[in-house]
This record gives sequence, C-alpha cells and structure tokens, in this order.
Amino acid sequence: MVLPAYNEAANIDKAVLVTAETLFKITDRFEIIIAEDGSTDGTDRIASRLAEQYVYVVHLHSDKRQGRGKALNRAFKAASGEVLCYIDVDLATDMKYLEKLIRAVSTDGYDFATGSRMMPDSDAKRPFKREFASRGYNFLVRLFLHSKLYDHQCGFKAFRREALFELSEDVENEHWFWDTEVLVRAQHKGYRVMEFPVYWRHGGSSKVNLAKDVKGMGSEIFRLWRELSFPLEVSGKGKFFLTATLAILILAFVATFLGASDILENVKQASFRTLVLAALVYCVSWPLRGVRFQQILNRLGNQYGLRFLTGSIFISQSANVILPARIGDLSRMYILKKSKDLAFTTSFSSITVERVFDIVAITSIAILASSGAASRFELDPWMESLIRLSGLAVVLFFSIIFIVSFREGNTRKRLEMENSQNGFSGKIKIFASTFLHQISVVAVRPSSFLAVTASSLLIWGIDIFTCFLVLKSFPTVGESLSSTYMISLIFLAVALGNIAKIFPITPGAIGTYEVALTAVFGLGGIKPEIGFTVAVLDHIIKNSITLIGGGLALSELGLRWREVLCTDKDVLKG
Repeated sequence: MVLPAYNEAANIDKAVLVTAETLFKITDRFEIIIAEDGSTDGTDRIASRLAEQYVYVVHLHSDKRQGRGKALNRAFKAASGEVLCYIDVDLATDMKYLEKLIRAVSTDGYDFATGSRMMPDSDAKRPFKREFASRGYNFLVRLFLHSKLYDHQCGFKAFRREALFELSEDVENEHWFWDTEVLVRAQHKGYRVMEFPVYWRHGGSSKVNLAKDVKGMGSEIFRLWRELSFPLEVSGKGKFFLTATLAILILAFVATFLGASDILENVKQASFRTLVLAALVYCVSWPLRGVRFQQILNRLGNQYGLRFLTGSIFISQSANVILPARIGDLSRMYILKKSKDLAFTTSFSSITVERVFDIVAITSIAILASSGAASRFELDPWMESLIRLSGLAVVLFFSIIFIVSFREGNTRKRLEMENSQNGFSGKIKIFASTFLHQISVVAVRPSSFLAVTASSLLIWGIDIFTCFLVLKSFPTVGESLSSTYMISLIFLAVALGNIAKIFPITPGAIGTYEVALTAVFGLGGIKPEIGFTVAVLDHIIKNSITLIGGGLALSELGLRWREVLCTDKDVLKG
C-alpha cells in the first residue's frame, strides 16, 4: 500500500494507523510505503519515525518534489507485493471499500481496479468548482480517449504488479495525469479494469493547483489522444470538433475557477456605449489591412482593388476563426487564384510577408510594453520566452532574406535553363528561388519595409486600442491604475495574446488568447475575473466583426463557406 505524501504532516500519522488497522482485517501480509515527495512541513520526520516504529512501514524520501506519478512509480518498484495499491492520505474514500479494492485484483481476476466518485451509485460531495471541473475533465477523457470509466482521478486504486509494470513503459506523464494515462492505456491494451462506486468526502485541502493542472491536463489529453490515434487519420470534422471542444473547455474551466457568477456580474456592469465604440474602432482596422496587402502586392507587380483585397482578408480571417493553425490563409490563396488567377507563389510569398510583419509589429509592441510596465511587475518565464523567441525568429528570418537577396542575382535564370533537364526537381528549385526573391522585394528594400512596417504598427495599434476601450467600459478598473500604465499593460497583454496564437491549439486561438490576456492583466494588478471578462468581450467583438465581414464578402464574391473552408487540398494541388 503506497501513501503518496507531499506536505501531509497533519494527516500522515492518522493515515498510516487507519490503513494498517484496515489491512490487518484483510491480510497479515502487507507493507505500507510512504512515498514522501520533497515535503517542507516536517512530513519527512514523521514518516521516518513511523518507519522506525512499525516494521510494516517503509519511508521513501525525495529531497526535491518529483511529481505524483513519478513518486508512485518509484514506490511501486520498491514494493515487494504482487498486489499494488495506493490511496490518498486524506482518506477521502471510506476505508470500508479497501477490501473490495484489493480483492478485485488479488482474487477476482482484474488487472486494475479503481474507486469512483461519479458512478450513478457513488456518494461523493465536494465544492461545486471542483465537481464541475472534474466532470468536465472526465467527460473529455471519455470522449477523446474512448475510456469507459466514469472517474479516472479518484485516489483509490489497485494494480496487478505484472500488468502495471508492463504498461508503465508506455506511460509518459509523471504528475497528476498519471492515473488517467494508466487507466486509459490499460483499456486500450485489453487489460481487465474494474470501477466501483464509493462513499467519498472532500478532505478539506488539496495539492491540486486547479488553474495550472487543468491547463496541463488539457494538453495531456490532447497528447495521449494523438498518440493513441496515430497513425489513424482524423477527419476534418473530427479535428474541428476536437479543437472547438477544447476551446470551450478552456473557457469553461477558467470561468468556473474565477467564478462564473462574478464574470456575469462584470458583463452587466460594462458600459454598452463604450463596447459599441470599441467595435466601431476595430472596424477601421480592416481597410488598413486591405491597404497593407495592396502595398505588398503592388511591389510584386500586381494591381488589385482595395475592396476586393479587404474582402479576401475578411474571408481568410473568418476561416482562421473557425479553423486552427491559421489554415484559413489557404482560403485567401484560393480566392486570389480563382478570382484573379494570381500565381500560387506570389500569393504564398505575399501572405508570408504579411504574417512576418504582424510578428514584427506585435513583438516590437511587446518589447516596448514590457519595458514600460516593468516597474510594476515581472513577466512570467513563459511570457519572456514567447517575446524572445518571436524576436529571435524575426531577426533570423530577415537575416536569411537579406543574405538570399544578395545571392539570388542570376540564380533564377540559371535554374530556368536547367528546368527542361531537371524536370520536377527543377520546378521546385525555381519555386523556392522565386518565393525568396519576392519576399526580399518587400522585406529588404527600405521603402517597402518602412511602408509595410508602419501600416502593420497602425493595424495592431487599433487592435490594442479596441481592447483598451473594452477595459475602460468597466468603471472600477481605472481607480487604482493610471491611464498610461493601463495602455502599457494592454499593449503587452494583446501582444502576448497574439503571439500565443502561433500555437495551433484551438480555432482562432479561442481560449488560449483569453488565458494569456488574463494572466498579464492579473500580474499587472487587474482582478483576474475582470481581466478574463475583458479578454472574452474583446475576443467576441473582434471575432464577431470578422465573421460578419467574412459573410458579406463571401456573398459579394459569390462564394460559400464550405468552399473556402475546404480549400487546403485544392490550394496544395495548385
């Protein structure tokens, strides 16, 4: 029997005595291993005393915290029994079920057994916040990982030694997700798994950091789903459903953690007029996006109307709201090819330049804003890493383009002469050379660089000002913060939120954008529930205008959503 213990000085003594008393009624052959994981409250001293006092108690100490899963693995490897169990030290699960847990593996033929707080006959009580989060989490595990269990995280489990060790080589997680991964992989491998209802009461304290661990478990669900599904191909609808559900889950978890009622109350207090003004201001950025794209294409020798280009951007950005990983950019290539017969190379290079200058603008803003707000708070390591990586990527990109622009000279002419001899490989080389040349035309030449940089900064300045107006719609926010500091904080929050969009996790970065903004606002002195409300309203305004504009543009161009959302294969074939 393993008792995982991290800072459990108040509980470990009772846990050992109650566990031993219960085990003596079941068998006289047992050992209790205290997997003490880097405790700082004296748990290690109590565990050592218990090990000296009782022959059946073993104390495994770690100077540094390993994580729940790693600590359990270490303890199970040190155990001598054929039936391996663990229970939470708070004894939240009634110990009368311990014999049933052990018998399931020792005599009933099961490889794995677990208590359940969520089966129809279970009797479990805990705070609503944790109940909601747990049910949402287990629903996703059942949905995406095809588990048949109701509850994967109950700290009341038993394993057949051989089965667990056979499975443990595949289990990657070393913290809270370890339980889930073991049970899911066991089912996929065909092991016999028993789940039974228990009487469970919340122990009053928990080492789970709900915000941090929910985020981590969400990524672990996605990781395990990918591993179990590979090499099976998931359909487009399946991918959209997965990522959309993940986005909703992220928003729901954060809202629940911060207090859904508080967030709804914040929405009611927001100034409707200021929100309308924010929406109008954001509308101004769209013609500017069209002007910037027009500038880029003009320098590549292509003259198109501003209305058409703005409409094509509306459509592609609408697709980006619906699809993850900015796949919607392919829709714009499709529209340019179908409507204007623009070469794929040119549309690809022009959109690439646009995206690079977006990163240039938001990275510059993030660097300036972080220095402006540095006197009030320090950035988390992940925020600093995002800014540095983005800045490094931009510098590296322009360095490569700068070098290529000096070398390209007669390269394309030489490649064109070799094309007839090299066939397909020659075409690939010409495409690459043409692509790099077209990017260098805009990215390296001073006049083009300055013009596109200026328009990019203006576009993102409006984007940030929109968020500022949303924040100002809450009358209580400005009481403790100066307008100058608020603007600096919003610059940093929106910049980091958009840098976070680089990671293809959810459609339109819904959920991840809100989390990034909430984190920055919270560090900057704004209440998390208000920061989250601002982030959600800001994203709703921007995405709503994008989708409305995209719908109008589709109608004007005589296209359908289905056509532009399913163009990735067509574009790649082209």
